[in-house]
Amino acid sequence: MAVILGEQTLPCPQSSKREYIMDRAEVETAATRTQIDVRARKYRYTLNYDFISVADYNALESKINELTELTFIWDKYTSCSDPGISVVASLSEVAPVTPGIQANEFYSKVTLVLEEVNSR
Repeated sequence: MAVILGEQTLPCPQSSKREYIMDRAEVETAATRTQIDVRARKYRYTLNYDFISVADYNALESKINELTELTFIWDKYTSCSDPGISVVASLSEVAPVTPGIQANEFYSKVTLVLEEVNSR
Protein backbone atom coordinates (compact mmCIF):
# COMPACT_ATOMS: atom_id res chain seq x y z
CA MET A 1 0.00 0.00 0.00
CA ALA A 2 1.89 3.01 -1.23
CA VAL A 3 1.10 6.50 -0.02
CA ILE A 4 0.98 8.97 -2.91
CA LEU A 5 1.03 12.72 -2.28
CA GLY A 6 1.02 14.75 -5.46
CA GLU A 7 3.34 12.86 -7.79
CA GLN A 8 5.57 11.65 -4.94
CA THR A 9 5.34 8.12 -3.59
CA LEU A 10 6.04 8.03 0.15
CA PRO A 11 6.91 5.09 2.37
CA CYS A 12 4.06 3.76 4.52
CA PRO A 13 3.90 5.48 7.90
CA GLN A 14 4.46 3.56 11.15
CA SER A 15 1.06 4.76 12.40
CA SER A 16 -1.84 6.83 11.12
CA LYS A 17 -5.28 8.05 12.08
CA ARG A 18 -8.24 9.62 10.36
CA GLU A 19 -10.32 12.20 12.22
CA TYR A 20 -13.78 13.33 11.21
CA ILE A 21 -14.08 17.09 11.68
CA MET A 22 -17.15 19.29 11.37
CA ASP A 23 -17.57 23.02 11.04
CA ARG A 24 -20.76 23.59 12.98
CA ALA A 25 -22.71 26.02 15.10
CA GLU A 26 -24.94 25.17 18.04
CA VAL A 27 -27.96 27.35 18.85
CA GLU A 28 -30.28 26.98 21.80
CA THR A 29 -33.87 27.61 20.78
CA ALA A 30 -36.61 29.28 22.82
CA ALA A 31 -37.98 25.82 23.61
CA THR A 32 -34.60 25.02 25.27
CA ARG A 33 -33.57 22.64 22.52
CA THR A 34 -30.11 22.68 21.05
CA GLN A 35 -30.07 22.91 17.29
CA ILE A 36 -26.91 22.07 15.37
CA ASP A 37 -26.11 23.61 11.99
CA VAL A 38 -23.38 21.64 10.22
CA ARG A 39 -21.70 23.70 7.49
CA ALA A 40 -18.93 21.33 6.44
CA ARG A 41 -17.67 17.81 7.06
CA LYS A 42 -14.09 16.82 6.32
CA TYR A 43 -11.45 14.29 7.21
CA ARG A 44 -8.03 15.06 8.68
CA TYR A 45 -5.36 12.40 8.15
CA THR A 46 -2.34 12.21 10.47
CA LEU A 47 0.59 10.08 9.29
CA ASN A 48 3.37 9.44 11.79
CA TYR A 49 6.79 8.51 10.48
CA ASP A 50 9.30 7.22 13.02
CA PHE A 51 11.91 6.65 10.32
CA ILE A 52 11.81 8.66 7.11
CA SER A 53 14.96 9.15 5.09
CA VAL A 54 16.36 12.62 4.72
CA ALA A 55 15.94 12.40 0.94
CA ASP A 56 12.22 11.50 1.29
CA TYR A 57 11.73 14.24 3.88
CA ASN A 58 13.41 16.90 1.75
CA ALA A 59 11.27 15.98 -1.28
CA LEU A 60 8.15 16.03 0.90
CA GLU A 61 9.03 19.37 2.47
CA SER A 62 9.69 21.01 -0.89
CA LYS A 63 6.31 19.76 -2.18
CA ILE A 64 4.48 21.10 0.89
CA ASN A 65 6.27 24.47 0.73
CA GLU A 66 4.69 25.12 -2.67
CA LEU A 67 1.46 25.83 -0.70
CA THR A 68 -0.82 24.21 -3.28
CA GLU A 69 -3.50 21.56 -3.12
CA LEU A 70 -2.09 18.06 -3.42
CA THR A 71 -3.77 14.84 -4.46
CA PHE A 72 -3.64 12.21 -1.72
CA ILE A 73 -4.09 8.53 -2.57
CA TRP A 74 -3.84 5.71 -0.05
CA ASP A 75 -5.71 2.43 -0.23
CA LYS A 76 -5.84 2.04 3.57
CA TYR A 77 -8.86 4.36 3.76
CA THR A 78 -11.65 4.07 1.20
CA SER A 79 -12.28 7.83 1.40
CA CYS A 80 -8.92 8.55 -0.23
CA SER A 81 -8.41 5.60 -2.56
CA ASP A 82 -7.84 6.08 -6.30
CA PRO A 83 -8.48 8.69 -7.88
CA GLY A 84 -7.64 10.41 -4.57
CA ILE A 85 -8.73 13.57 -2.76
CA SER A 86 -7.45 17.15 -2.66
CA VAL A 87 -5.65 18.00 0.58
CA VAL A 88 -3.60 20.74 2.18
CA ALA A 89 -0.53 19.38 3.96
CA SER A 90 1.58 20.47 6.90
CA LEU A 91 4.59 18.97 8.67
CA SER A 92 5.50 18.88 12.33
CA GLU A 93 8.88 19.86 13.62
CA VAL A 94 11.51 17.28 12.75
CA ALA A 95 12.97 15.23 15.58
CA PRO A 96 16.76 15.02 15.70
CA VAL A 97 18.30 12.98 12.91
CA THR A 98 19.65 9.60 13.97
CA PRO A 99 22.05 7.31 12.11
CA GLY A 100 20.42 4.63 10.00
CA ILE A 101 21.34 1.05 9.36
CA GLN A 102 25.11 0.76 8.92
CA ALA A 103 25.20 4.59 8.84
CA ASN A 104 24.41 4.60 5.09
CA GLU A 105 21.45 6.94 5.52
CA PHE A 106 19.96 9.18 8.16
CA TYR A 107 16.39 9.10 9.37
CA SER A 108 14.04 11.58 10.97
CA LYS A 109 10.84 11.36 13.00
CA VAL A 110 8.06 13.56 11.62
CA THR A 111 4.27 13.86 11.54
CA LEU A 112 2.45 14.72 8.30
CA VAL A 113 -1.05 16.22 8.65
CA LEU A 114 -3.37 16.28 5.64
CA GLU A 115 -6.75 18.04 5.68
CA GLU A 116 -9.32 17.74 2.92
CA VAL A 117 -9.92 20.89 0.89
CA ASN A 118 -13.49 20.15 -0.19
CA SER A 119 -16.22 19.34 2.30
CA ARG A 120 -18.27 16.18 1.98
